[in-house]
Amino acid sequence: MRARVPAAPPGRNATDERQREMNNDGTTGGTTGGAGASDGTAAHRDGRTLLRFERRLRHPPERVWRALTDPAELSAWLADAVLEPAAGGKFELRWLNAGDDPPVARGTVTAFDPPRLLELDSDIHGRLRWELTPVPEGTRLVFTSDVELPGDYLIQTLAGWHLHLDYLEEALDGARVDWANWTAARWQVHHDRYAARLGALDAVRALHRRILDGWNARDGRAFAEPFRDDGETIGFDGTLHSGRAEIAAQTDRIFAGHPTGRYVAVVRDVRVIGPGAAVLRAVAGMVPPGASDLNPDANSVQTLTASRVADEWRVALFQNTPAAYHGRPEASAALTAELRALLAGEGGREA
Repeated sequence: MRARVPAAPPGRNATDERQREMNNDGTTGGTTGGAGASDGTAAHRDGRTLLRFERRLRHPPERVWRALTDPAELSAWLADAVLEPAAGGKFELRWLNAGDDPPVARGTVTAFDPPRLLELDSDIHGRLRWELTPVPEGTRLVFTSDVELPGDYLIQTLAGWHLHLDYLEEALDGARVDWANWTAARWQVHHDRYAARLGALDAVRALHRRILDGWNARDGRAFAEPFRDDGETIGFDGTLHSGRAEIAAQTDRIFAGHPTGRYVAVVRDVRVIGPGAAVLRAVAGMVPPGASDLNPDANSVQTLTASRVADEWRVALFQNTPAAYHGRPEASAALTAELRALLAGEGGREA
């Protein structure tokens, strides 16, 4: 079956991508959360990036499936393609918005289950997966791209796939992209929004890092500095401290009273939950004073709520909850093993 599908989302040059190296932590760590329901997210793990989008489409799965696999319909929203409609088949995707020398993705159809699942394993875009689920209003579409992605291409790629999925929604209602006269104007709008959102996530991630650095340096003022004037902390034992000045003073009292351990932490998730508001979730372990190994009893789940004051992000609440995992010893052991692996490396990272 011949189909029309593009090989690189708008704003990307796939050939250049393959020649670039991934930044150590990409542009973001953990998961990038979206303020908009249709916005994509990105999770980084083991040198790969998983992009994920979810859309609710006002058409049944059978209609959406045709748009994903029919040659004439694919060209309306994605690209030129040759696609063999069976698992194990070959495909070739040729982008339509990339000028006279468009990039081409080639690979294997790894899943073809109409009208539920289409998965393509490509040479330059990794594994592309479309999952369709019937819902009362039509179809729930989950699209993922599991790819080795240079960090400086993350924003461009999110914006590109976002735009293609916009085009898909329009194509289901009969529209077609005029590729000959295509411009990057709509893509730029998405790009700028993702850039602003991911910049916010980086800022919130940095707040968490500064809190842990302040603790590890045994410096109450540095620990408290990222907080709002009225910020609050809830400690491992449930103690509440309110206000930046009190947080600094009480933390310095802790440091003066006895030796303290050193944190090692992994950021699990960061997301914008509304205008000027974000939540970070992390797991952390602690190395006791003078020791070289973690104390598993001190493992914790950390939650940080941040708000934007003027043009600056500040911590509204930082809570440290024991990671007891009652009745689940295997979960506790797995967390300890993960944190020990980090400790054996750089002593902590944001994943």
